[in-house]
Amino acid sequence: MTDATPASDADLAAQAEQIHALLRMAPGSSPAHRALHAKGVVAGGHFTASGALDGLTTASHLVDGTTDALARFSHPGGDPAVSDAIPSGRGLAVKLSTPAGSHQLVTVSSPAFLVRDGGAFIELILARAPDPETGAPDPARIGAFLEAHPEALPAIQYALTTPAPHSYGDLTYNSLNSFVLVAPDGTRRPFRYSFTPAGPAHSATPADGTELAPDHLADELAARLAADSIAFDLVVFLATDDDPIDDATAIWPERKGIVAGTLVLDRLVPDADPVIFDPTNVVAGVELSADPILQLRRLVYGLSYAQRTS
Repeated sequence: MTDATPASDADLAAQAEQIHALLRMAPGSSPAHRALHAKGVVAGGHFTASGALDGLTTASHLVDGTTDALARFSHPGGDPAVSDAIPSGRGLAVKLSTPAGSHQLVTVSSPAFLVRDGGAFIELILARAPDPETGAPDPARIGAFLEAHPEALPAIQYALTTPAPHSYGDLTYNSLNSFVLVAPDGTRRPFRYSFTPAGPAHSATPADGTELAPDHLADELAARLAADSIAFDLVVFLATDDDPIDDATAIWPERKGIVAGTLVLDRLVPDADPVIFDPTNVVAGVELSADPILQLRRLVYGLSYAQRTS
């Protein structure tokens, strides 16, 4: 397992400020909305533990019982009016209301993150900025970024080749960052997790050539929840000694996961700010890895939250 060289708190804070400012300059962005994942829809339900993590963590809600859950599906960009017909990854953020506090699990459908650290994230945002003359990113700048950061290719290839989804409920969502399970005896096991659809896909797929409506995903989810609940298994993947723990761009080799429990969503909930979903909000029995992207996410999300609620 590899360890990232930690940036100082001052460096992380400065990077977060610059990232947030650059994100707010993107077309469609507004201080009244999230800097990222601005378009979304919220659902309520519960999480029921399977018991399979017994002995691996002291977090009781991951071992036994049922916990209230709030989930937000989203588009990753900062434009709240973006069309659902535009291909890209999608997000699923879940807030579990446990006796020990709020445990928040933030996932995306991409298999990997774009960058390893804040400096590279700033380079990427600048490389993707629209050229004033064309209104589109400069291919030469994008090419130069990829030459300097080939680790970004898996995430970019996913974004370029994956069609727009027909349903939020049929996607698999991945944590990308690593966390640590803390057992009752103190044993610490790094892990990642995914939310995978529980049961066969059952959304209606439009016929070939049928254009998706701008708000198709929210409309489809509303219709689906009006008829029935939808469910996702929370699948935990334990790290091996060869897995990069602190590199969100690294895709771990395929392995058998542990189904920690099932998230069941049964109703829509108004997407009313202020609500924040922060992957660093964990509870006893779960700890953060040293992945610098985790701390950057906390800081950038905090800046976004403070601005849109000021």
